[in-house]
Amino acid sequence: MNPLWIAVVGRKGGSGKTALALGLAAHYVREERRVLLVDLDPQGSASLALDADASGEHLAEVLDGNAAPEMVTHVTFLDVLTGGPALENVNAAQTLRDALAGVEADVVVMDCPPGHADLDRLALHAADVVLAATESHRLGIAGAARVLDEARTVKPRPRCALVLGRVDDRRGLDRAAPNLLAGAFSVPVMSIHQDTRLADALNTGSLPPGSGRAAQDVAAVAAWVDKQSKRKGDA
Repeated sequence: MNPLWIAVVGRKGGSGKTALALGLAAHYVREERRVLLVDLDPQGSASLALDADASGEHLAEVLDGNAAPEMVTHVTFLDVLTGGPALENVNAAQTLRDALAGVEADVVVMDCPPGHADLDRLALHAADVVLAATESHRLGIAGAARVLDEARTVKPRPRCALVLGRVDDRRGLDRAAPNLLAGAFSVPVMSIHQDTRLADALNTGSLPPGSGRAAQDVAAVAAWVDKQSKRKGDA
């Protein structure tokens, strides 16, 4: 089995990174594709959102080469390697693909930390696709630019896109940002709109719903990701 590896990376907190990672996981689960969600964040936000253990101890042992991965099954088609504070001082003994070799998954979604370069680097080097998550303000965009710059140094280079989170079309900057950023970074720019159904799901330990504006946006991101995967397979 050769999974599709997706890194969701955001260098600034509050970028909508975890919501995007969980949204993609939920989307692929609804398609009955087997998903492994790897929570690489020492804050354990994705794990907490799923009401799972958020110590990160097991994943830290896996990355350090001291344990084989044992996933927690959240729902049918979704396994989780939970994150948390134990990841803060991890010293990875191998690449992420090697550490997780043999896992059964169609899609691996990696939720990356906002401020841990070593864990970010593990995900970038494992990724087939990198989604740089940000909001449409200067500090967030600067962090996303660093993600894209680093991804371009990886061999083989992953496919990259910028994903704007918490978009509100009533704000002029949010309306203008996709075209401006696509021209500045020469990558596709997609948006995830604000949606109370998405926020409610994350607050109640549920996977993001399959209906609503945010779900439509996530489906569009997933369609783009799948297209990149097919192009890579044809290359």
